[in-house]
Amino acid sequence: MCRRAVQMACIDRGAPTNTNIVGQINYLRDDHIITNEVHEWATVVRWVGNDGAHPGGSEPDQEDASAMIDLAEQFLHVLYVAPAKAAAHRAKIGK
Repeated sequence: MCRRAVQMACIDRGAPTNTNIVGQINYLRDDHIITNEVHEWATVVRWVGNDGAHPGGSEPDQEDASAMIDLAEQFLHVLYVAPAKAAAHRAKIGK
């Protein structure tokens, strides 16, 4: 579910729907919507999500799941929460 949340956020922020999640995450980085570090977070969520979704990968455990929830939350915070807070403060001070 974290992997899908990352993918849907990428699409919401303009990533093309005619490519896979790798291309969508790369789009956000290449378009300077996310930094290289945030790109890495999204990539780790993708890797663990792939392992859980496809046979043959390592089986994610509770620790992996908790870590992916944290990374996905941070990813979404960067895309949505922090910009909204900044906009609210800009409006408050009239700038």
